Parts: sequence; C-alpha cells; structure tokens
Amino acid sequence: MYHASLISAFVLFGGHTQAQIKLDLFSGDEKVGTGTYRETFDHKGHRTSEFLIKSLDDADKKVSVFQVKVIDAQGFPINEEEHMVEQDGRRRTDRLLIVVYDKSGAAHLTEHHGKERLTERIFMPIPGLSRADSSDLWFSKTIPLPGTTVLSTVFDIEHTRWQKVETTYVGKRWITVEGRQIEANEIRDVRDYNVRRVYVDDKGQPLLMKNGPIRTERHF
Repeated sequence: MYHASLISAFVLFGGHTQAQIKLDLFSGDEKVGTGTYRETFDHKGHRTSEFLIKSLDDADKKVSVFQVKVIDAQGFPINEEEHMVEQDGRRRTDRLLIVVYDKSGAAHLTEHHGKERLTERIFMPIPGLSRADSSDLWFSKTIPLPGTTVLSTVFDIEHTRWQKVETTYVGKRWITVEGRQIEANEIRDVRDYNVRRVYVDDKGQPLLMKNGPIRTERHF
C-alpha cells in the first residue's frame, strides 16, 4: 500500500508548533490512507516528532506505521523508533525497531517481532558527513535562502542503513492542496538517488509531499 520511509520527509521538515496536523495519503488519484503529524520541544530544545499513518478502514490489508524521532537543539539524532503493524486476514505482523545513538554517532538498533526481541546491531555512520542535518532546523530556527543545500548522513531505520542525504531549499512555489491554492516552501530531498519534493508552510509544517506516484497532503 505504501512505504514506511515516506514518513521521514515529514519528520525532517517540522516547525515549532505543537498542533497535531491531519494528513491524507494518495496513490495516484486514489486515497489509500490517513495520518497525523505532531511535534513538541522540551526545555533543552530537543524536538520530538511523532508521525502516524494507516490504511483506510475498508482496506483488505490493514497497515499502520507509527514513528517517533528525537533530535537535539543542533539537529543531532538522539533516538527514534518505528512500529509497523500489518493485518492481512488472520495473519498479523508486528515489528518494532528502536534506535539509540551513542556519543560516537553509531546507531544501536534493537528489533522486536511481536514478543520476540532480536539481537542488538550497531551501524557506524558514513565518514566525512555530518549527522546533524541543519535542514531539520529550517523555518523553526533558521530561514534558508533559495538554493541552500545541505549534505548529511541519516540512518534509515526501515532499511537499517545509513544514507547520504542532499537537501535543497528550492524556494517559494504555489501548490494545490485539497483544491486550495497555497504558497509553500519547496524542499528537494535526495536519498539513494530517490528524489522527493516536500512543501511546507512558513512554520515548517507539512503541506504536500510527492514521491513518485505517492503523495501526502495536509487535510484541512
């Protein structure tokens, strides 16, 4: 139905509001799911992003994905987790991934399948790239100039590997969301040659994301 890694783009580009945002997920012209996005800041400036997306109630195969990610005030990741549940008839799959980052930047991953806990694995980041993605702070703390590009490395929790990420602020664009014309900030996100286009408002809150035939829209 959809790919869990779609979540990461919205997790990266959140602003400072604590309001929960409703989302709709489409494959082509067909609506296939709904979701919510919410974030909070603590007294240390750490940001917690929560993203939930699930299939429609009448879908033959029910899928839900819940992801939480915590970064510090400079954009370094602290911890994250992803919980995916699939229900296909009587067959149920329950997978929980938990990642904790140590002082060296290594990702310590623990995987759970139902009540079974698998052995912890450690993944070292790509050398020469920053783990602090300054684009995480765009619009909530800093306002980038059009053409600003950030190179970083981010751990892909779903595929359990580090990725090289190139993020560019393209500039202001007019887009259509739910039939409304909205001026948005366009951000191009490239990971493993896969290009995603994310559109956020001036507070950094998600409006629209396009990833091939899949798009996610804010529900007004």
